[in-house]
Parts: sequence; C-alpha cells; structure tokens
Amino acid sequence: MIPGTRVNLRAVEAADYPLLARWLNDPEVMIHWGRPGTTLSLEEVERSERADAARSNSRKYIIETGDGIPIGQIDYYDLDWQNRSAWVSIMIGEPEYWSGGYGTDAMGALLGYLFLQLDLHRVALTAHESNVRAQRSYAKNGFVVEGTLRDWAYFDGRWVSGVLMGVLKDDFVRLAGTAG
Repeated sequence: MIPGTRVNLRAVEAADYPLLARWLNDPEVMIHWGRPGTTLSLEEVERSERADAARSNSRKYIIETGDGIPIGQIDYYDLDWQNRSAWVSIMIGEPEYWSGGYGTDAMGALLGYLFLQLDLHRVALTAHESNVRAQRSYAKNGFVVEGTLRDWAYFDGRWVSGVLMGVLKDDFVRLAGTAG
C-alpha cells in the first residue's frame, strides 16, 4: 500500500474488476477522462487488467479514501529504467469525490513512490486542454506545461489538443518538502 494524506493506493484485485467496469462505462466519468462513448464488458475489463498486470513496466492502483472506500484508479506506465522516467494517469471514478483534493493527494502519493522509492528523474502525463481542473491539480504536485499536442484526440465530435505536462524529481521534492 502507498499511503497519502487523504487516500491510500492499493493493488488492483480481481474483486475490483466490476467497479473498474462501472467507472469505464460511466459517461460522466469518461468525458472527463477523455474517452466518451466507452463501452466495455466486464470480460473485456478483466482481460485488459490481467494483460496490464503482466507488463513489467507498468502498475495500476486503486485509490481508496482513508476509510477504505474505492474512488478511482491511478497508474504509471512505460517505465523507462535507462532514462529513469515514466508516464502516469489518474481517474476519479466516483463523481462525489471530484474537486475534493483526493486526486491531488493520490498523485502526490504516487509521485512520492516513483521519485523517492524508485528514484525516477522525470514523470509525464497528458491532459485534454479543456480539462483545466485536472491541470490545476497536477500543477499542485509540480507538473508544468511542456507543450501542446495539436489535434491530439478526437473528442466528443471534434478534435481537441492535449497538454503535455511533466515534473522532475528535484521540483517535486522541493515542493513537497521531502528529502530526496
């Protein structure tokens, strides 16, 4: 388990697959995650989760509140040991927990693990340009805008650009006030 201040990150278990399927099929959740129109069967989610878990360069966690309520998922992927870097993504699947600092805390906990335990140097992510709330949350953990990916995704009937954001270990450590 990776502890945060408000949340804990724990391994995904087979019992979580129905919950992941619910989140991945929720139109309100998916529009904020940039995947409107997603429809996945439980079997497809299970197959995808098992394949992802078998990869050696990625890891997904369930985000739980301090009292054990699962509210989302967070992961790192494309871990590159040579360049000491990885990509991350996050989804808060329970809308009543949006804008409550849970995602910011979950990302901070994951970054703490990636930088302080795995000794990575850089972590990056992409966000839809229209998801300003997510970009503000990422900035609280030291992410800065590094560029724009023009017409990055076809989203809700139109092309949307993506915002490339990254954070370096030194910047995260300085912001978090931890020893690195």
